[in-house]
Amino acid sequence: MLIGTNITDWSTVEGAYYAGQGTEAIWLGLSLLLCIVVLVAGSRHESAAYRKAR
Repeated sequence: MLIGTNITDWSTVEGAYYAGQGTEAIWLGLSLLLCIVVLVAGSRHESAAYRKAR
């Protein structure tokens, strides 16, 4: 059985099949959150390194 569907065999699938339908917003939100966290952490690190180098 495939994830999120009652299809038991790929030979029964006719046409395009996309298993991730409906979860795009979740992944987009997680990606944005990760990018923001990395930007904030990098900014703090650079600020601390700049203060230390003075």
